[in-house]
Amino acid sequence: MRLNALVENGEILFEKGLYIPALTTWEKAKKLALTFDEKAFVLDIEAWKRRYFVDLRADLWDENVLPSFETTAKLIQQYSTTFEIQKIYFKSTKYIKTNAYFRNPEHKKEWDGIMENPILAIENEPDDFYGKLYFNYVHANYHNLSNNEEKNLYFIVKNLHLWKANPLLIEVEPIRYIAAVNNYLGMLSKFGRYQIFVDYVNAFKPPNFNSISQKAVYFEHWWLWKEITFKIAGDDKAFEVFIKETYSDLLKYAPYINSVRWMLIRFGIAVNYFKLKRFEDALELTNELIDTKDIELRKDIQAHTRMMYLILHFELKNTLILESISRSLKRYLIQSENYFETERAFIKHFNKLVNAGNKAEVDKIKNDLSDEVNTIFTNNKSEKMAFITMPLSEWLKIKFKPDLT
Repeated sequence: MRLNALVENGEILFEKGLYIPALTTWEKAKKLALTFDEKAFVLDIEAWKRRYFVDLRADLWDENVLPSFETTAKLIQQYSTTFEIQKIYFKSTKYIKTNAYFRNPEHKKEWDGIMENPILAIENEPDDFYGKLYFNYVHANYHNLSNNEEKNLYFIVKNLHLWKANPLLIEVEPIRYIAAVNNYLGMLSKFGRYQIFVDYVNAFKPPNFNSISQKAVYFEHWWLWKEITFKIAGDDKAFEVFIKETYSDLLKYAPYINSVRWMLIRFGIAVNYFKLKRFEDALELTNELIDTKDIELRKDIQAHTRMMYLILHFELKNTLILESISRSLKRYLIQSENYFETERAFIKHFNKLVNAGNKAEVDKIKNDLSDEVNTIFTNNKSEKMAFITMPLSEWLKIKFKPDLT
């Protein structure tokens, strides 16, 4: 609003023939625009300045018009570069939100080729704020998908420092800043840096928010951060209390919450109910999640929901429909092009469970499945990390205690 007012005031002064006050006003606007990396405003201001010097001050062309063209050319180049990097960023972010990992060799090869684009070379990192922001995110996303822990965190932390160095931009774009914090915390959780995660969440001070929609976005992030702190502590009862305490706010903010994160929140609640053996409550939520047809992202969570759905019916002894649900789950996993070793083992052994004749057989099959999954998790870090959100380990009595050192 301040930028618009300054630019428009300059235009009014210019049209009235008050050229020097107009130039002074535009100079204020330009400084403000540069502070907030608003290139479009600077381009507009430079065009007005050139109009003055070209039309009215031919004697000052060399010292004003030519530098203005140079400034404009540089801004356009920055704009173009940032735009191209931004396109790659959105493509990589969509991939992550759909798959979470490179699970297909062809996909990895495709992204290796994309990262060879010269505009993504480390020595070509942009100078402007948004250019740097998206440049770092593209590299962070690539290393996230590749499970390159140190490099992923390096670029994530670079963006946190970038925001901290520009506090005025945090005031203007608090949600983008929260997204940067969320990316950092997500990687700490993914790579098992639990104590750093807990300390950061407990000490975090949010910026100011100007609307209920902004407050809702922060609430949904904060809720998911707190969920992870309870998981790290292994305190399912405390998380259950937290769910009760925040449920009214969840409902209040639900219309403003991103559909994918709303799915994650409900999945987190369902997992809590599952762990506490509140199977009927968990089943009600998983039914809702499976019936949600308009979410194409986070297919990993959708797959885990369906696996939990099958386990819940088994625990509730709904034996007549287990075989049908198992076939449906297998089709879903195969069609998603993301068929983990863990999922294959789960389907193979679960089909035996469906036909088990007594408790001894059930226990043996579950032990066999537990041993196979344990071996997979031990030998394949990607598999273990992919199932962090899935209560499969608890069901199979596989315990991976968080390292808080």
